[in-house]
Amino acid sequence: MTNIRDVIGIGVGPFNLSLAALLDQQDIDACFFEQKAEFNWHEGLLLPGTTLQVPFMADLVSMVCPTSPYSFLNYLQAHDRLFHFYFHENFFTPRREYNHYCQWVAGQLPSLHFAHQVLDVRVEGELYRVEVRHGAQQRVEYARHIVLGTGSVPNLPACLRELALAHPEQVLHSAEFATRFLPRLESGQAPDSVLVLGSGQSAAEVFQTLLEQQEDRHGKRHYDLHWLTRAQGFLPMEYSKLGLEHFTPAYTQYFQALPQPLKDQLLPNQGLFYKGISFATIGEIFDLLYHRTVGGAPTPAELMGHCELTAAKRTSAGRLRLTFQHRQQQVSFTREVDALVAATGYAHKLPKCLQGLAGAIQWDTHERLQIDGDYRVAHQGPGQLFVQNGELHTHGMGAPDLGLGAIRAAHIANQLLGRAAYRLPEQSAFQRFGVAA
Repeated sequence: MTNIRDVIGIGVGPFNLSLAALLDQQDIDACFFEQKAEFNWHEGLLLPGTTLQVPFMADLVSMVCPTSPYSFLNYLQAHDRLFHFYFHENFFTPRREYNHYCQWVAGQLPSLHFAHQVLDVRVEGELYRVEVRHGAQQRVEYARHIVLGTGSVPNLPACLRELALAHPEQVLHSAEFATRFLPRLESGQAPDSVLVLGSGQSAAEVFQTLLEQQEDRHGKRHYDLHWLTRAQGFLPMEYSKLGLEHFTPAYTQYFQALPQPLKDQLLPNQGLFYKGISFATIGEIFDLLYHRTVGGAPTPAELMGHCELTAAKRTSAGRLRLTFQHRQQQVSFTREVDALVAATGYAHKLPKCLQGLAGAIQWDTHERLQIDGDYRVAHQGPGQLFVQNGELHTHGMGAPDLGLGAIRAAHIANQLLGRAAYRLPEQSAFQRFGVAA
């Protein structure tokens, strides 16, 4: 007899990991497939000294179930780090420790299946038919519901994509910086010049790392360094307390109820709520530049905003010739460098395994998923199809935020369980975001 699961999750990032942790002690047959061999969160940006931009309570479970055995505080206790964390007096978790915490949780959940690639998902009768490959073996699973948690993928400007494929040693996304580029620096194989593209936290951390390793202890510079962005500058992320209330269920509910054309108008103007640089990182970079210029020494790097990359090609000498347009002066200029690290964000793309559902899914006029207030994708099919971190256009800038991850996972868990197993906050902000109906 065919085994029918209640729910199958596709992808195991922090958000589906949160859902798996919340469902672990519930009466439900849940199964999650991840094609990677183990959990690794933004492996290419696990740089020493970097932290999350949200407090430690933005773990997998605490915002809805602080007594869960899978909380970050319980992780610290299990690793004899509670007193260290207590005296550390820092709410912001080191990024590498957050990754280790997630790996610790993942290692305890039998519902997770790593090194399992989902090949195909389609409707078969009243169920979802899911074809999975593990090594050389393929099998078929059936489920009443699906939760898509494949997240987003690194996004490059169009003019860089072919170069990145042809010359990955010269053009790469910041998501690969720690795994592919940093080892070259540490082994003494640095290129003669490097350009960082972008103005968010990832760009700042990449630039800071490159700036720190640019000189040896005798002051000899190993490479030229450039940091350019099309944004107006290298600006801090909004972090005032009332500003942070935009990352609450209250604001998500308000935004989700707005007309879609208004949402599309608002989102491009909200970048500094979640795309800016932390005050601490900006300060550390500035201080390093200050110390490097003592005694009239030349500035060790070029920093410039309003610069949009319009073209890129590889010269006969093997260098990268990059053409920029200054957006205010309307002046075109070029830079020739040996390597480029693009911290140009991420884009949400449906995985190929869902092509079998493409005809059943309802799309909006911009070919995006239609997602309701309960994180359900509008579709013509059985059960429910949920999505995690694919609803930026419908639910707003909190979609990729770790602090709202447990809230969304609990929302989905309650629907899968058919009851309010996890209490969701009725009031999460002091301010009101709209006039009551």
